[in-house]
Amino acid sequence: MKSIRLLPVAVVASLFFLVGADLARAHSLFIQSGRHRVSEGKKTPLFFAYGHHFPVDDGVRANKLAFVKVHDPAGNVMEFLPREETGLQSQMVEYDAPGVYVLTAETNPGHYTKWVDKAGRNRNSIKPMSAVRDRASEIVKSLYSKQYAKSYVRCGEPDGRFAGRVGLPLELVPMQDPTALKPGDTLDLMVFKDGKAFAGNGHWDATYGGYSTESEDLHHPGREVAGDSFRVLLDHPGKWFIRYYVKTDAAPDKVEEYMQLKQTATLVVLVPNERRQPRPEHH
Repeated sequence: MKSIRLLPVAVVASLFFLVGADLARAHSLFIQSGRHRVSEGKKTPLFFAYGHHFPVDDGVRANKLAFVKVHDPAGNVMEFLPREETGLQSQMVEYDAPGVYVLTAETNPGHYTKWVDKAGRNRNSIKPMSAVRDRASEIVKSLYSKQYAKSYVRCGEPDGRFAGRVGLPLELVPMQDPTALKPGDTLDLMVFKDGKAFAGNGHWDATYGGYSTESEDLHHPGREVAGDSFRVLLDHPGKWFIRYYVKTDAAPDKVEEYMQLKQTATLVVLVPNERRQPRPEHH
């Protein structure tokens, strides 16, 4: 097949930071496509949502992304370096063969510590506990966060095959073709961690573009789940954002740095609607 060509598109986003009331919600990363259904030979950008508003919120720093990859239907992978400037990290991707493509990204890990200083003031820091301990009267929460993002793009008329798993350390794996969804469908997802079905406890939520303009105001609010699978009702058309995370206690040699490791996997899928108005004769 032809190689996937990645062409630059410069975009810039404003900076915004928010922490949830009870849960320390670090910025969530979502990888998306300008169009999730394309014709063979079509070029369309991939880009990122980062933050707490959907479909787009904050800009992404280059050093936040460990990698960005495009997996083609034949299993070939194109990896490219993030842009130096903070932005939506957009790149043009040419889809030159029919089938289902997978877009993936992984963040470099980061710290988040919520603490109370010696004057009784609440503080938030993107540093490990050890960096604030001398100034703190109490460490409320301290996380070491890793994130993994995935999305799907359909080119032409696929043959029904798609790559469910692509090897992310924490991954949401669709059990049906994620590019052939319809409003009212239920998406069955399996959770894989370190290459194996994950049978532990996790937390998921989901929403779709246009549901709300408010931060973390989600159509499917947070839900605890046990076991290696869960189901998401896709009861509205639009671009859907699904998020799952798991927390584990810090390893013995890391207890001075953070309390818990938080790993988050996100998935973006398109649920298209039928055309509502006739096509115009002239465009």
